[in-house]
Amino acid sequence: MNIIGLIDNTYLRPYGTTRDIEALIEDTARYGAYSITINPVFLRYAREYMARKGYTFKVVAVVDFPFGAGTTEARIDAIKRYSRYADELDIVAPIGLVKSGLWGEIEHDINTVVETAHREGKIIKVIVEDAYTTREEKLELYRIVMQSGADFVKTSTGFEERSYAERLGNKTGGAQLENVRLMAELSRRYNPRVGIKVAGGVRTYQQVLELMSAAEREPDPPMRFRVGTSHLVSIVENMESAY
Repeated sequence: MNIIGLIDNTYLRPYGTTRDIEALIEDTARYGAYSITINPVFLRYAREYMARKGYTFKVVAVVDFPFGAGTTEARIDAIKRYSRYADELDIVAPIGLVKSGLWGEIEHDINTVVETAHREGKIIKVIVEDAYTTREEKLELYRIVMQSGADFVKTSTGFEERSYAERLGNKTGGAQLENVRLMAELSRRYNPRVGIKVAGGVRTYQQVLELMSAAEREPDPPMRFRVGTSHLVSIVENMESAY
């Protein structure tokens, strides 16, 4: 089972440098991950570095990250600009609007950014930041994302605020099995073709297997299930030790 080929190898720390991006790229090439996921400031640098090295794996840019607090117009502009260098875009849902219950505005925003990304010829994943929403909000937000035609629904930014999540009774650490199961359940109703990307706190091979089972997805092709993690090397070592 080619688990590593499903990984979006990720570096999103705000203090990261070009050397960190180079290391990310080299690890991705060495172990055969699907892509790198990076902050937009490094998109051009990463593309140029990869071209010099002859690497052809995918590049993912995060959009309106990690808060999902930009206007729809700003998010559209960002998608168009980043699409020059990125193959895929991971955009944060408008969390403030979700918490305000402004579902019509949320639906308009998500439909619009998905349409924009697809016009640019890009894959788009919508990050629903599970730690910040109630079950009732998840039910509505997942529906909107799935019906928008987004290519993936994604669990987390990995940058959740623990105190707020705990006030809602939510676990932090990103990808939680119960949320992934709910995504799988709702996808059967709203969009069986939508991919599920688990991200946040994924550190072991066993976690990946458990989350894939919860998502009710097979490992091939990578448009059905994806793993976002900054722990690629640990997962590889963990996987090797399991055999």
